[in-house]
Amino acid sequence: MSKLVKEASVFFRKNKKNTEEEFQKKEIVKDVFSVSLTISEANRLDSLFNKYTLKDEKKDIFLSIKTLTCQIKSIQKQHVLLIGEKIYKIRELLKTIESTETTFSAWISLVFSTKSSAYNALAYYELFIGLPSKNEQLLLQSIPYKAAYLLASRKGSIERKLDVMKRINGLPNTSAISILNKYLPPSREISLSHAYESDELINKIISENLLEVLRLVSSEVHLSEYNLNLMKQLFDSIAPQVSFEADSKSAQRKSI
Repeated sequence: MSKLVKEASVFFRKNKKNTEEEFQKKEIVKDVFSVSLTISEANRLDSLFNKYTLKDEKKDIFLSIKTLTCQIKSIQKQHVLLIGEKIYKIRELLKTIESTETTFSAWISLVFSTKSSAYNALAYYELFIGLPSKNEQLLLQSIPYKAAYLLASRKGSIERKLDVMKRINGLPNTSAISILNKYLPPSREISLSHAYESDELINKIISENLLEVLRLVSSEVHLSEYNLNLMKQLFDSIAPQVSFEADSKSAQRKSI
């Protein structure tokens, strides 16, 4: 009988924990849906609708469109959080069996079409749960996606990231990233060897990303000055290696 009581006690404790977790998730969802459009986003919507002249009784249509737009953006943010949460839990489970980072990376390749989207969601979730209160979490939710992803992936304390979040709050994506790079620049000293265990895996990741870049560039898109500068940096960084490989092959042909 005591065994039955013990099992029942364990069951109800687990059930209570699960109920509390579900309640917390619902609270997060509720908070996410309370996020409003930024001033910049609202202004762009206003500009889009300025060409329309409607009677007063139909002006509520614009308000409804704004509300639905806000809800769509909120759903997207909720989606990223939920995906990031699951990735985080799987990584923690792999750690319990002393799995290598390579296994985690291989799992991501198996599940996601692009690794960057998975790592972005993970970094975003880790920053979200690391913030001290719901107010700060809502502040993160209000930041444009690209800026938020970059902020989450940068090295720095929570306090430093909070300061940057306050500086870029309400700004459009381009301006937000510019300020982010000023106050929390990317680290140039991070070695890939800490994240990946072999040159083969690194080259595989590079291949995946380069193929995607090649596909986009081949679509006759007009490249921005910023992207052209990034490509120039890429070419400059690999030029010595390309030159060395060419010289080596030339020397081999001459020796034959």
